[in-house]
Amino acid sequence: MPRVDVETLCSEIVDGIERPSIVVDLSETGLRVERPYTGGRTPPELQLEFEVPGVDAIIWARGVTCFDQVRQFRGGLLRTTGIRLAAAAARDLRLLRDFVVESRRAEAARDAMDSYLCFASAYARG
Repeated sequence: MPRVDVETLCSEIVDGIERPSIVVDLSETGLRVERPYTGGRTPPELQLEFEVPGVDAIIWARGVTCFDQVRQFRGGLLRTTGIRLAAAAARDLRLLRDFVVESRRAEAARDAMDSYLCFASAYARG
């Protein structure tokens, strides 16, 4: 699945307790979140609330943990969790799909323009 690098807020609700995190990438079917490591295990299922960048929308979803890693980061520990979206409103899933597709399309257009400008500047110097 194509992924889009983002930086947006997310809340995980575990046992009625809200834990803040940051979404670092999105796909049509999931997301990857990062947060400081505070101990304990990440549950196999999570309730999520996250923003779609650049769109005035918040998605509520249920997610299933795909991977959970703890690593050293700037003198502390950082937990990274991959989450597959298991349930959300159909409208929200369409919004997420459209966001990912359009973001990837815009990224491809920027890459093509960068390649063109690089070629054009090399040609102008030659």
